This record gives sequence, structure tokens and C-alpha cells, in this order.
Amino acid sequence: MRNSNLSQGFSPFSWAIALFCLPILLWPLAQLVSPHLLNNLHLSDIQVRAMSIFLWCYPLALVILARIFYRLHQRKPAFARLGLALSAVIFYGVLGYIIAVGFN
Repeated sequence: MRNSNLSQGFSPFSWAIALFCLPILLWPLAQLVSPHLLNNLHLSDIQVRAMSIFLWCYPLALVILARIFYRLHQRKPAFARLGLALSAVIFYGVLGYIIAVGFN
């Protein structure tokens, strides 16, 4: 008497969400390097503050977005896949900008 509604493994979308949330493990490193943004004299005070806030808060944003897309995937899978892919591109774009400009 097995419940046939239970999945037998991870779906590709579940793996995509897991990979999307993987940078959360680097949060302690982000905490460690964020004060070094103050050493960059080419950044304005607003840029330093925005980059530091991003480095401190990105895990919360990733978890919230992953939960939203997981719930959305149950009703509209194509839209959830597109949203997850777009969110990943935006996240890594912002992260790349911070690394290129902030730690230069």
C-alpha cells in the first residue's frame, strides 16, 4: 500500500532550485569580505552601502525566491522555470558586478 503521489526522486526543477540556493553556503565568506568594500576609494558611500546590503541579505532573497518558484511550479511549471532562470541570471549578474567593481 504505497501512496502513488509520492515522487521517487528529485525532479530536474528541484535540482535547479538546489543549485540556485547553493551560494547560500558562501554567506560566511560574504560576511568576511564585505568590510573590504570600504577600502575601495573609487566607490561612493551609496555604492558601498548597497553592495554591503546585498552581500548581507542575498541568502534571504534566494530562499524566498526559491520558495515562490517551487510553489509556482506546482501550478505553472513553464513560468516557474523561466522565473528561476531569470532570477539566477540577475543574481549572478549583480554578484559579478560587485566582484568586478567593488573589489577592484
